[in-house]
Amino acid sequence: MDNQYKIKSNRESGDGRFDVSLIPREKRYPGIILELKWKEKLSDVELEKWSNEALKQIGELRYDSEMKEDGITEILKFGIAFSGKKVCVRTE
Repeated sequence: MDNQYKIKSNRESGDGRFDVSLIPREKRYPGIILELKWKEKLSDVELEKWSNEALKQIGELRYDSEMKEDGITEILKFGIAFSGKKVCVRTE
C-alpha cells in the first residue's frame, strides 16, 4: 500500500494524536484513520463499547482535520478494540 498511501502513526492532528493514518497519494483513494484500544480480558459487550469509544474519539478530537485541509473529502474511520484474540471493529 506504500505506493498508494503515506502511512503515519502517533502524529498530532486536530486536538490529539491518532494511532495510524493512511494519507492517499492520489485524491481518488479515500483517507483512512485507525484508532486502536487494547485491554486484557474484555467481554464482547466491553469490546463493542471500546471500539465505539475509539471511533467517537476520532471525531471528537478531529483527527481528520489534516486530511480535510489537504482536500481529502472521503475519509474512512475505524475504531478497533482488542482483547486477547478477540477484536471488534466499528467504522464510519
